Amino acid sequence: MAADHGCMTHNHTTTFTRLGHLTMAWGVLFAVVHAYWAAGGEAGMRGDAADTTGAQLYVAFIAVLGLVGAVVAGARVHGWGARRLVTLLTRASAAMLLAGVAVGVGRWLATWSLHGAGAPGLAITLYFLLGGLLFAALARPGRTT
Repeated sequence: MAADHGCMTHNHTTTFTRLGHLTMAWGVLFAVVHAYWAAGGEAGMRGDAADTTGAQLYVAFIAVLGLVGAVVAGARVHGWGARRLVTLLTRASAAMLLAGVAVGVGRWLATWSLHGAGAPGLAITLYFLLGGLLFAALARPGRTT
């Protein structure tokens, strides 16, 4: 019986570690895309490139937040830092991403329109939803390495 319990614990740890690494990868990809946009990249921007210094700095800041999210996910899965603080930051990350999804979808529902966002806007919203769900799963109580 003890061997089964050990196997379940190993599977739980493996799943948690994979979830953490997937969440870290989500944050890095988020950062890379935003860094591309901050550098003036236009793909996926629907013609609204960051063409002023202010816009570029704002998008660069968003890229940094993506990297911070990746570090938070890494801290959660690898046990770096104060456990309560890391858990709080993981939950805050989930809440911010899911709130962004709620606001975006709420706008669409209020006007029954995608506001010209079309497929790119829908893809971005789904990406935010994925990130929010990853961080929420990673923040669940009792989940530790």
